[in-house]
Amino acid sequence: MDELLALLERYSPGYQAQIEGVSGWSLDNLEDVFGQPLPMFYREFAQVMGKDGGPLLADVRSYNPYDIAELYELSPAAELPPRRFLFIFGDPSMEAEHYWLDLEAPSEREDRQVVRMRFGEEEWKKNLSPLYMSLREMLFVWAMRNICLPAFPHGVAYYLGSEHTPPDAPPDAEVVARIFEQLGFTRLPYPRRCLLFERDDAAISLYRSPNEPGFSFRVGMRSVDEFRRFQGIMEDIKGLSKSR
Repeated sequence: MDELLALLERYSPGYQAQIEGVSGWSLDNLEDVFGQPLPMFYREFAQVMGKDGGPLLADVRSYNPYDIAELYELSPAAELPPRRFLFIFGDPSMEAEHYWLDLEAPSEREDRQVVRMRFGEEEWKKNLSPLYMSLREMLFVWAMRNICLPAFPHGVAYYLGSEHTPPDAPPDAEVVARIFEQLGFTRLPYPRRCLLFERDDAAISLYRSPNEPGFSFRVGMRSVDEFRRFQGIMEDIKGLSKSR
């Protein structure tokens, strides 16, 4: 969490004053109600920002472990997936897909893969979408997307999916990452599947699904001239499409 907080503070000084964690008692209570051990990184996250995550978590709700324990105590059993899935964040729309940790999915040490699905009987069998390799990875990507990139006045997004890959020159994420580095960007040491980059006047967040080909990325820049130059370089990469 220290590295994540340092990233947030670089773009939003004083960010740590906006967040609040929960007590170990709240986590122990959730663990008792849930009936499975909580992943260690989830505990670390909740003790730092489980009560209030500030703007980083502005687009989600119901992430306080106290509320999650109440969810497990009061919800009909048929509405919840098996308890290999731990609810972590609620989407503001009750009809939308919520965020869960899949305790049985391959992931990083002391963490678990993040998936999305709705409440409902056997939704985990029908409509489960793997989203990030881990909760830690997701928080870093959200920090760049929600806090860092909006700090720049100029931004654009690109994507490359498997159906858009040209047969003669299929760029992959590592090829594009090397282009970013040639343009003066420094790759952050974490995360390693999704990728984050910084430069004095710009930042980039590159997203890759845990188990699907293709990728997308967003860039934010301070200089309009550099922004236009960057767009010109990206337009020369076959297979990349600009998001609307």
